[in-house]
Amino acid sequence: MSPISISQSSTFADNSFSPSAKNDMSKYRALVPAVTREDVHYLNASFQPVMNLRVHSAIDNFLDQAIGSPDPKSGWQSIAQEAQKSLASYLNVPKDSLTFTRDTTEGLNLFQRSIPFQPGANVVLLEGEHPNHVYGWFGLVEQGLEVRRIDTKDETCANAETFAPFVDENTIAIGLSSVMFHNGQMNNVKDICSRFRPQGVHVLVDITQHVGVAPINLTEWDVSAAAFGCHKGLGCPSGLGAFVLSSLKQTPPITGAGAISNIPSTLIADPNVQYHSSTKRYEHLNVSLIGAVSLNASLAFLCKEVGMERIEAHLRSLGRELALVLEPLGVQIVGSKYADERAPHLYVLALLHPDWVKHFRDEGIYVSHYRCGTRVSFGFYNNVADVRALADSIRRGLEKGVPCE
Repeated sequence: MSPISISQSSTFADNSFSPSAKNDMSKYRALVPAVTREDVHYLNASFQPVMNLRVHSAIDNFLDQAIGSPDPKSGWQSIAQEAQKSLASYLNVPKDSLTFTRDTTEGLNLFQRSIPFQPGANVVLLEGEHPNHVYGWFGLVEQGLEVRRIDTKDETCANAETFAPFVDENTIAIGLSSVMFHNGQMNNVKDICSRFRPQGVHVLVDITQHVGVAPINLTEWDVSAAAFGCHKGLGCPSGLGAFVLSSLKQTPPITGAGAISNIPSTLIADPNVQYHSSTKRYEHLNVSLIGAVSLNASLAFLCKEVGMERIEAHLRSLGRELALVLEPLGVQIVGSKYADERAPHLYVLALLHPDWVKHFRDEGIYVSHYRCGTRVSFGFYNNVADVRALADSIRRGLEKGVPCE
């Protein structure tokens, strides 16, 4: 299936995002038993996707080996290497530029604490950036780092022009998410990198809400570094993340034996330390092997069996359906109407009144609630019936007097 062509003028409700046989995902819904229940409509993938049977089977196999084999670890380590290779291929980066971490926070902090700077240097962030990202930079303020934050009113997709007034000769980095967790806006990372990377400004990107729902080409974006967790769109258990680094070669802020290229065979530490020349210098010897086994199964399913372009097309068709069913109800979707400025799977409805939390819970509608409204987020397993069930629930809420704001 060819990559989706999204013009700058197309809205996410355009007919070009209509369902088609090419993006039909109905046969995969049975792989997620939790969403086949009649009393549940799970529209909360951005919080935590429900586990599919391919990942479940990989975990079962892991556990069977753990209790039945005297030496399963080497096999798991081999699968982890396979998962790392597959993940690098999906992100279009060299395998030796990617290392596993515990989560997004660790990956972000590895980069944040590897940049040398003098007091008076600054970094530039969006006001609505995820707290895990922001607090990592705040932790460096006592060393003289200035953290500049841009108020985009929670509605503007960021591009190079967004950051330009705030970047100066003392700026060492720009930090942002490719997809904002609270409103679904998709920032133009490639535009930001092409403007500021040649000026010596690093660009650190959190792609946690982006992986697993659309193709990603980090090499084309030319980011300095990217970090993400594997428990969102990639559908793995919590406890495994990844960190991609392009060129920064510093002593890692967390150093263990996994970072060292010249460990003596005696395993007696030698003070003549030589770090790996690749991102492997950020590795721990022990990663979550059960997480890596899960990731390997997930990537085989999402990237090879289904196809990331097909997944994106399906998710965008659900976004189009959502726009159509909400229009007669008078419920707005927060943010840009243009498809190239929106994640394919994440939409925030202007339903701000706190009574909506209980209403949806009582009706078996699983969503999240943030400052911009009610966040609806799709997985590959969702279908048009889920969207229409949500619309019916909203209609009933409005009829019984739940206000939008």
